[in-house]
Amino acid sequence: MCDRSGNCSNDGVCQLVLRNRTTGMDVVEHHCKAHLVLRVWEVERDDDLEVVDATTLQQSSAADEPVGQELHSSNER
Repeated sequence: MCDRSGNCSNDGVCQLVLRNRTTGMDVVEHHCKAHLVLRVWEVERDDDLEVVDATTLQQSSAADEPVGQELHSSNER
C-alpha cells in the first residue's frame, strides 16, 4: 500500500527511511515507485529531513516473505 494514497494503483511497493536532522529520529514510509520519486524530491528540498535508505519490497517465491532490494542509501554515520 502506498502512504501517499491508500487506493494507489501503481505497481511495486518501496520502503523509504527518512531521518529528522534535528532530532535524529528515523521514520519509515511506504510508497509505490512513482510516489517514491516524488517523496524523495520533496525530502531533498526539505532542510529538516534526509533520505537514509530506499528499498523495493518484493514477495519471495520461496517463503512469501518480503525481500528488499536497495535503491539508494546515504553515507553511513
